Amino acid sequence: MENIDYNKIKLETKHLILRSLKKSDALSITKYLQEKAISENTLIPYPYSLEDGYSFVKKSRANKKKLLFNLEFGVYHKELKEVIGVVSLMKIDLKNKNCESGSWIGKPFWGSGLIHEAKIEMYRFAFEKLKLRKIYSKVFTYNPRSFKHLEKLGFVRQGIYRKHLFRKGKFIDEYYYEMLKEEFKYKDLKKKLLKN
Repeated sequence: MENIDYNKIKLETKHLILRSLKKSDALSITKYLQEKAISENTLIPYPYSLEDGYSFVKKSRANKKKLLFNLEFGVYHKELKEVIGVVSLMKIDLKNKNCESGSWIGKPFWGSGLIHEAKIEMYRFAFEKLKLRKIYSKVFTYNPRSFKHLEKLGFVRQGIYRKHLFRKGKFIDEYYYEMLKEEFKYKDLKKKLLKN
């Protein structure tokens, strides 16, 4: 794998720039995480404070200054000139060539195709630049929007983690999805999922 300065990664698409988070991004991150529905379907706390936003940005930048483990990309909207969500490669294992994927996008952008646009480019980076062989993801079984999203991107459901997380007073199940490098069809996904 070539040497990459993780603080200088910049992935550009038609509408977005995926880049390292900056301290100033905490404002828009906090704004979009005021939506309770995001917290209900992720591990993000609610209510979400500006202090939470600053702490997340600081943590994401610290991860990049040490041994590669997580990469969080701010999803910067070119026209709006602000970060509207975050896409992540987590638990990056360069020896075994795999990682976990996670994401969220502000509710005003649900159904816009922008999260697909961001993740398609991030997965291309993971497979081509990081030389990974597999990306996996877990979603709550009560969240069909998320698991249908993964399936559209080419992920295949491999199983279920039963009673895997304790949330809001009860244990919940998570579906486990994987996508292998040879299953990732960059051009086909762009044609199928991206709007003009």
